[in-house]
Amino acid sequence: MKKSGFALLIITMVVFASVLLPQSGFSGVDVTIGINVPLPVFVFSAPPAVVFIPGTYVYAVSDVDIDIVFYQGYWYRPHRDYWYRSTSYNGPWRHLDQKRVP
Repeated sequence: MKKSGFALLIITMVVFASVLLPQSGFSGVDVTIGINVPLPVFVFSAPPAVVFIPGTYVYAVSDVDIDIVFYQGYWYRPHRDYWYRSTSYNGPWRHLDQKRVP
């Protein structure tokens, strides 16, 4: 009887300790709200002429009315505080989080 009473006391202490003692845990919220800002269509009839920007690894498209740059296999295009990326200079363009813009 003493052993079962002692075991019950130990179990009770463990249960209370696990409930009452503070524990660290992960709690986080991630909310993403997307607003579709249409990107004006711009189509190149031939591969665009690019100019190397000294001191960087970036090439800028010259002689066009929009900003397009080439960097490490991707084309980047800003529009109204948003950035877009594509594997082709004619798109399709995908919205890119500003944290991922090189």
